[in-house]
Amino acid sequence: MIDREKRNQLASLIRQYLNGQAESADFEELPFEYYKSDDPALIFVADELPIQPENDANALTKQEWDYIQRLLLLLESNSTVSYQYSSDRSWTQPAAAVLLFTCLFIVLLTGFSWHLFLYFIPVGLATILLLFLGEPVPEVRPFDHIVTPFHSIADLGIAYDSANFVKQRYTAPSKYRNNSFFLRFLGADVSILFVFLFLICMPPFALIFLCFLDSDCEIKVQPA
Repeated sequence: MIDREKRNQLASLIRQYLNGQAESADFEELPFEYYKSDDPALIFVADELPIQPENDANALTKQEWDYIQRLLLLLESNSTVSYQYSSDRSWTQPAAAVLLFTCLFIVLLTGFSWHLFLYFIPVGLATILLLFLGEPVPEVRPFDHIVTPFHSIADLGIAYDSANFVKQRYTAPSKYRNNSFFLRFLGADVSILFVFLFLICMPPFALIFLCFLDSDCEIKVQPA
């Protein structure tokens, strides 16, 4: 079901942000508001917007700007979004269970104290390896970087034709471009480092989640 009124409201807010007339704070509550909607496209776009807190549109990279344009196209066309969930068991679950029992055995054998962080390091490294090996390799389609969230150039063309969409030109000042990329790259590196340290020192938390059924969500955008 297409909620044209809310789609237009969200598209208008995004354009205001790109034109410097709205702030990133205006988007903070969007996912919660649109979860109540019967139009999955609203939830999808609200979740996918690459807008960072306290950043204006000048901080967007060219790739982020172009992706927002395609999200706008999704909103302004009659394209729809569907979520398909599936659960599957994989070999990583019994392997995670073995590692989890190993952690429990270490606790029973050595007691609960700060020394556990040292004993957990080999298990943590094995957990990281398990996460990488168990992660399915995503299918990379030709031109993914210029058509996502649409499936193909043909789908993109269908949406363009139905919405009479005009792409807004990327206008971020050049002084923001390199700085924004560097800061985000640095921030991503620091975040990944903290995640790795956490997994190495406290693997039981990740292993508990790995022991449960894997839930996979496939998102399909149908152009119209």
